Amino acid sequence: MKINLIIFISEFNLGGAGNSLFKLCKNLPKNKFEITVICLNKCFYKSRLNKLNIKVYEVNSSKTILGMFQIRKIVKNLIKNDCKNIFLSNIHYTNILSVIFLKSLNIKLILVERTPHEELSIYYNTLDFFKKNILKLLIRLTFHKADKCISNSKYISSKYNKIYNLQFKTIYPPSFKEISKLKRKKKNKKNISIGIVSRLSREKKIDKLINVLSEINEKILLEIIGDGPEKKKLMKLCKKLNLNKKVRFLGSRNPEKIKSLMSNFDYFINISDFEGFPNSVVEALSCKVPVIASQSFGGINDILKTKNYGLIFKNTKELKTILKNLVQNKFYFNFETNILNKHLNNFSEKKNTDNYLKIMEKI
Repeated sequence: MKINLIIFISEFNLGGAGNSLFKLCKNLPKNKFEITVICLNKCFYKSRLNKLNIKVYEVNSSKTILGMFQIRKIVKNLIKNDCKNIFLSNIHYTNILSVIFLKSLNIKLILVERTPHEELSIYYNTLDFFKKNILKLLIRLTFHKADKCISNSKYISSKYNKIYNLQFKTIYPPSFKEISKLKRKKKNKKNISIGIVSRLSREKKIDKLINVLSEINEKILLEIIGDGPEKKKLMKLCKKLNLNKKVRFLGSRNPEKIKSLMSNFDYFINISDFEGFPNSVVEALSCKVPVIASQSFGGINDILKTKNYGLIFKNTKELKTILKNLVQNKFYFNFETNILNKHLNNFSEKKNTDNYLKIMEKI
């Protein structure tokens, strides 16, 4: 029986979730699937999805909850009697609303969670505190009503299963294609180069890294690839701390250019408060660049499960120690190609597609 797959994500943009969903749409066998995408407002991948004969509905709404009435109407019209109908929702608030608005329809419901549960216990203000605690309550009341729950890391799955007594399945994002053939440059004797590829937003904690660099006074050059709402604030901070020569903002780059820049880093760093699955870390490893990462509670634990490819720090004190030791070249990282390739294949497009296919055929 053919599968009528309806994929819903509130923001289908150029980010980790959007990129993963686009690859899934591209790789699922077209002889087995009819695919439709629903999102709020503009879909970054619309023209590419249309070329794959995938229809995209862009619901004009500033809030997910306000768009759900229109989304329910669209889904109702898309349901087919001669197909298996599956609705694939993404990220907690969208997942909650999908259960509330769509569970009564004749459709199988799959919820994909990309958010570490710890994010719901990190509060930036009073409103954030109330919103996240309401989300926790609604997760408890709704997630068990889905036909299947999926997360993008074993760590996230184990947390949700333990706290809410659920049966999450782990499917890693399609982050890995192949080990880079680009030649890496030898380390600069004067400075070591540390790189970040990230959206410049509050939870990424790049300001914390800049403050650490100002305190340790080591020969480190930080190169930041990306853009976002915190960029001006971060540039002002560098100026205030007299770090303009030690921190370079390279802006947004296309994926191929990013890989080329990554290959020149001595080390890659990820310092987020929380991170579902940091695709950029997998990309760094594919360039054989060691990774220094914060304990962000999601897929980082699956990616850096051994110290062969990098280190995980828990606090600023540990980060300072690691950075000082990097300058003194005290760490050894093993990037033997066959072993690395075997590890990174867990995060390949093929593995991702095969795992989704199995679930959707079985459900």
